[in-house]
Amino acid sequence: MGKVLQLFDGLINAMSGTGTAKDARSYNQHQAVALTQYQIDAAYRGSGLMRKIIQIPAMDAVREWRDWKLEADQITLIEAEEKRLAIRQKVRQAEVLRGLGGGALILGLPGNPDQPAPAAAKGSLAYVHVVSRWHLTFDALQDDARLPGYGEPAMWAMQAGTGPVKIHPSRVIPFRADTSASLAMPATSPADAFWGESTVAQVLDAVQDSDMARSAFAAMLHKARLTRIGIPDLMGIAATPGGEASLQKRMQAVAIAESIHNATIYNAGDPETGKGGETITDATYSFAGAKDMINAYAEFVSAISDIPATRLLGRAPEGMNSSGDSQQKDWKKLVRARQELDIGPCIQRLDEYLVPSALGMTPDGQWFDWAPLDTPDQKETAERFKLHAEALNVIANMGIMPERALAKGAQSLLIDEGYMPELEAALAEIPDDERFGIEPANDPQLEEGGDPASTGMGGDPEPPPIRAKVAANDAAPRSLYVRRDLINGQEFIAWAKSQGFETTLDAGDLHVTIAYSRQAIDWMKVESGWDSEDGTLTVPPGGARIVEPLGDKGAVVLLFTSSTLSWRHENIIRAGASHDFDQYQPHVTISYKTPEGLDLSKVEPFRGKLIFGPEVFEELDADWTGKIEES
Repeated sequence: MGKVLQLFDGLINAMSGTGTAKDARSYNQHQAVALTQYQIDAAYRGSGLMRKIIQIPAMDAVREWRDWKLEADQITLIEAEEKRLAIRQKVRQAEVLRGLGGGALILGLPGNPDQPAPAAAKGSLAYVHVVSRWHLTFDALQDDARLPGYGEPAMWAMQAGTGPVKIHPSRVIPFRADTSASLAMPATSPADAFWGESTVAQVLDAVQDSDMARSAFAAMLHKARLTRIGIPDLMGIAATPGGEASLQKRMQAVAIAESIHNATIYNAGDPETGKGGETITDATYSFAGAKDMINAYAEFVSAISDIPATRLLGRAPEGMNSSGDSQQKDWKKLVRARQELDIGPCIQRLDEYLVPSALGMTPDGQWFDWAPLDTPDQKETAERFKLHAEALNVIANMGIMPERALAKGAQSLLIDEGYMPELEAALAEIPDDERFGIEPANDPQLEEGGDPASTGMGGDPEPPPIRAKVAANDAAPRSLYVRRDLINGQEFIAWAKSQGFETTLDAGDLHVTIAYSRQAIDWMKVESGWDSEDGTLTVPPGGARIVEPLGDKGAVVLLFTSSTLSWRHENIIRAGASHDFDQYQPHVTISYKTPEGLDLSKVEPFRGKLIFGPEVFEELDADWTGKIEES
């Protein structure tokens, strides 16, 4: 009979016993213990750290919710339906239950609960309820891989006041926990195999260790300072009649004097031998390193739960020059993956009834995208827009992209990024040939089959912003002054008069300066601006507005913000223009004389729209101030 050999991979050291039967590690083994509903509930209720581990992913997954890719009126109806049914809140609750072992959404659809759900229709979704896995039971799983619903219950049952109620699987959307382990090793029960392992079970050991370290440290705080009292022949005195009462009287006096400290009594010697005597000493304990130990346990919990310490523990990032951005980026990627892989399939089943219930029909294509977890501020949006604009301009100047395709791509980019509100609706009203093509109206050369590139100044006086112009290299350099005139100047002057300005610039002289270059540059190297179709620029009402003096010559201006103007100024500077100031601040000059007796701090800034005309390119005029009129 042949021998059966057992082969082991690993390091063996016969002298130390490493890797042999003498190695204590050889007796280590992992053991899977299934937690009951009550154990999971106790861990969730009893540990604040465990509660955050379960709630944080659920909250972050629905925090920004969804961006719908439908018509505006359709979005309004769907959002109203979501609000009526509290969908966002209930998805969050279902995600919390997923972390506790599993949960489900019960759909209130017409017909008997044990029958397949009917086709979705307007107003067909009456309610959506959230239940945990322990509210639901099933007899068997669908085990025929050739049929729909393989691996899911053939029929659900839920306990009601009148007894168990059967519910068809088409009316139940389960939010299952981690089922990976049950795929590798059959679970102890069909229910555990279907629902999977809870997050509580996966992080319980690490959380218990962290909680124990914290509670053990808290229990030792009372020993930070301890008074020790030594009494000679303590045991002998306690054994004599009345000795115990004498000791209590003595200790009462000591306790009054040391009432704010703990005290420990010990035998200090034998008075008959002359050795020892009553002593009172203080013992101080050091807890150096306790914080590091507690933090080490907490960091391990963060690693096991896959939640950054900055998010889970609410503390500042550690390390030199660390801002925590990398941790937050990794966390956002993980949340997005959970949205797509875990919540997405559940939401898709819900939307099959939610969307038709709101609209009365099922739209084509993809209905929504998950909203970004971060909302960029105005500066970040402007910088992103600028990078996109520069990239499009480079592609246009390379001449490798058909202009119609470039126009479609650029317009899609602007719409998807949301740079220009209502742009999609405005473009939808324009015929495709005009929207995407380069077909100037009433151009005789085009009618004769001529080349659009050879038409010179014919056709549209101003090409659409998408059609970037190739910079010319033969224009004579000259100084440059770029401005936009204020179109609604009369409205602006009426405001200035109401605030106490006796004289202001004439309405035709009101403007915003974009660039002021004393250095001569080639104007043709300045890219065209991204204006509206008529070349105007509107700064929306509100925002930062300040009235204050500018310079030391008495001029008073209205300061405002505009990422478009700031970007345009920077773009012209990059083309070679000079500038007299380190920073560009858009402003409209109100008057070149500060009114006497007018307290500018009490002036209410102009809050309305600022409508500026097309850009005007001029050479610098040394006598420009003499041509300005005040009225």
